[in-house]
Amino acid sequence: MPLEDLFEDDIEEEESEHAQEELCKRFGVLSNPFPSAAQTSGHPHLSVSADKKVDRAVKAFIGTANSYALAVTASQGIGKTNLLNAYENALHEKLRDRGFFVIRYVADPEPSFDPLVRSIFQQLGAVHLKRVIRAASGINRKGPVEAYFEGIRLPDMRNMIESLIYSKNNSEREDFDYAIELAQQWLLGLPVRKAHREELRVHFRLDTVESKTRALRDLVLFSAKLDKLRGVFILLDELEKQAGNLSKSVVLRYLSALRALIDALPKYLFLMVALTTDALQRYREMLPALKGRLANEVELQPIRDADEALMYWHFYLEKARKTAKETAKENEWQCGKKDIVGEDEALEAFASLSKQSSIEGVRQRDYLNELNSLAMPRLDI
Repeated sequence: MPLEDLFEDDIEEEESEHAQEELCKRFGVLSNPFPSAAQTSGHPHLSVSADKKVDRAVKAFIGTANSYALAVTASQGIGKTNLLNAYENALHEKLRDRGFFVIRYVADPEPSFDPLVRSIFQQLGAVHLKRVIRAASGINRKGPVEAYFEGIRLPDMRNMIESLIYSKNNSEREDFDYAIELAQQWLLGLPVRKAHREELRVHFRLDTVESKTRALRDLVLFSAKLDKLRGVFILLDELEKQAGNLSKSVVLRYLSALRALIDALPKYLFLMVALTTDALQRYREMLPALKGRLANEVELQPIRDADEALMYWHFYLEKARKTAKETAKENEWQCGKKDIVGEDEALEAFASLSKQSSIEGVRQRDYLNELNSLAMPRLDI
């Protein structure tokens, strides 16, 4: 019977720690150092030449606030998702509490651009809206806040902000929190009820991508004028799936909405889109205007030679050993120096995959998965 002994042989916590200790003593690691093909997140990122280009773009954006759109391209299994994961983590770490928002989104695939815009409002959230209104209400006490409304195009957005400022200055905290909740509902595109009309003086539902995009633009610009927002990073992954699963007309509407988002925010937007090289070319042909919007392209490369393959082997092995050393120090364990997968094995794996590869080089996903398979039997101590 399959899995007959699934729970009979469960390792207790003490036995599990003992197994880790033995693994550390022998190989200097606590688990398999190499990610399997199914593990798309949670593993390290080896810096490549593309990182320098992305770094320069991010630094320029932070320094000037001028919007920037960047396409990260490669065929499947080369490391697009890994790169976006690495930059998502780095941006969160480096820009925490500095007025930047980092939004990761996977277009999986969707017939409308609406979920992405709604996700941006959700990520900004009620907390950000409160900060903006508190700042605006403080200015309003000292003098007119009119100058900060310049550029707000949606009448309902202006009415909402004015109503929230009034509520902050003249209402109890509970009433202000309620008004913020109503405002968040309206920004997310929920139906306009009596409470929204009375509390916020809004009349029209944000039920189209165009109206949500305009509202987002107004909120971003207003927030920036109050120094409560310095930029929004949107990391959009797996965009190629749109064309593979949806009709051409639906994909075209999605791409048009993406272009409109870029055009709506000439400042404060950093958009990094990951997709296959073929998909980017198709999208540019479908919507020529997108070619100019996504003119900045960073192309990732597969593993080209044995030296590069050894770089990946060594990098993941050393990352695992570093983690193991920290645990070993806490528990007074010894760390072995034997490689769980040897250098010769790593070279042989690359050579074998090179012969089977349909591209020039070996996909990182395939190579790391092969190393994972080689290491797996040796974990059973």
